[in-house]
Amino acid sequence: MSDTIVRASAAATEPHYVVEVGGKCISQFGSLTAALSAGLKLKRENAGAKVKVYDAREKETA
Repeated sequence: MSDTIVRASAAATEPHYVVEVGGKCISQFGSLTAALSAGLKLKRENAGAKVKVYDAREKETA
């Protein structure tokens, strides 16, 4: 049973959330919160940049 819990928590930390700037992948994160924080920081540093944050797992199925 503990094996299942370890695998589930490992899957949750895999980098699924992508931060793109100008259509190019800049970084990936295991949590939406971390990805949004990075995206906001990039946007603050360069207001004209087109920053996009999305769940790569959802994009694969679309």
